[in-house]
Amino acid sequence: MSESKFRSNFHVCIVGAGIVGLAGGILLRKHGFKVTIIEKDAEMHNVGAGIQLHPNAVRVLKDLGVYDRVRSASVLTPAIILKSYRTGETLHTQNLQALEDNYGFPLLTVHRAQLRRILHEAAVSSGVQFKLNFNVDVTGVDLERGVLRLFQDGSPPEIFQADLFVGADGANSVFREVLTGRKLDVVPHGTVVNRILVEEKDIINEPDLLHLVEKPSIITWLGPNSQAVTYSLDGIFNIAFTRPWSTEPLDAFFGSQTVDLEAFKAQISEWTPEICALVGLAKDCRRWMLFEPKAEEASAPWVDPTAKFCVVGDAAHQILPYLAQGAAIGLESVSVLAYLLGKAENKEQVRDCLAIYQQLRKERTGHVIRASLKNGRLWQLVDGPLQSERDREFRNETPGAGYPNLLADPFFQSWLWGFDSREAVEEAWETYTSNQKQEICMPWS
Repeated sequence: MSESKFRSNFHVCIVGAGIVGLAGGILLRKHGFKVTIIEKDAEMHNVGAGIQLHPNAVRVLKDLGVYDRVRSASVLTPAIILKSYRTGETLHTQNLQALEDNYGFPLLTVHRAQLRRILHEAAVSSGVQFKLNFNVDVTGVDLERGVLRLFQDGSPPEIFQADLFVGADGANSVFREVLTGRKLDVVPHGTVVNRILVEEKDIINEPDLLHLVEKPSIITWLGPNSQAVTYSLDGIFNIAFTRPWSTEPLDAFFGSQTVDLEAFKAQISEWTPEICALVGLAKDCRRWMLFEPKAEEASAPWVDPTAKFCVVGDAAHQILPYLAQGAAIGLESVSVLAYLLGKAENKEQVRDCLAIYQQLRKERTGHVIRASLKNGRLWQLVDGPLQSERDREFRNETPGAGYPNLLADPFFQSWLWGFDSREAVEEAWETYTSNQKQEICMPWS
């Protein structure tokens, strides 16, 4: 069978039509695969708040063919600014003007709903087929045969078969539960994120806040066990406020909850008047719980021995938001997966591609998970000697290895933002085809 005929006859089913799932569908179609995306949301509701797209994420959007559309719907970020929560003093300004020269792409901010809409339209145009309003029955996943049992309310179950299933079904992934044989243990991180969207026209009417939209930088106020991240979304202003919460599993919640705005304002009364004024413009606020990445999850499989199932994005890993890399790492992973599968000429090579994918992505993702935890700890130090020393470094030292803003550390930044999926795959594939197949750590060996 020719390579092109193999791909056109090879059916990949992606479960989950979020950012990562849609991106995977587009990339796999570019390689000639037959692709179906299953999504439980019948209406493809576009919900959510802002998202930061760092150069490593934007590079994938370029490969997808949607970069120009996304950029036109985004805000180009000139700087990342870190401020004191109490005084409002600028502790550090990270100029981003040279990003396109250094990495080929800028840092953008965009509404998550806008990004998803653009990706959905591109997926439809590329020939991805969609099955909406279907849920996956966890008891009906057959790893050996490559079969799912789907269900809709009021309808009999439907059996769905494909050559490869890709679980992009989020943190509560059915596929991860099947691959690991257990549900994900819930370990609250001890924080929630309060999310607020404010109309920029309301900010423009406040002279003391006008600069926030005139120079649309990403500003993070660093507080004790808290931080507030703000940025523009082209007409809407995004506020993500991380606050302390219970670490007890019994207090965990999924999805979002309504926040009592008046109580929230009282909690942050000691913060700088600038951030208090911003929150004062809010009409509503919702919170999401953050969960702790578990060390044992590093050994959990991302692919199964039959080479018919794998997981990507939040279904494979949990990344806290302190480097704004959750979506970026998911996009990287599904890009690596698609480029590897595009090399396969038969089903045996698909099996090996999945093993290479797991090996490549687990290592890098693990580093990002740990770095994000570290950055969060540095930015949320309580008042005291460590916080004072951190602020002294911000004011007086040139960013280098170990700088308390990892995104400004030139060594870490280059490693993070300079990642190229194609280059990583080409290097791995050269190793694979150079009679060094034994160096690949097969998850089922």
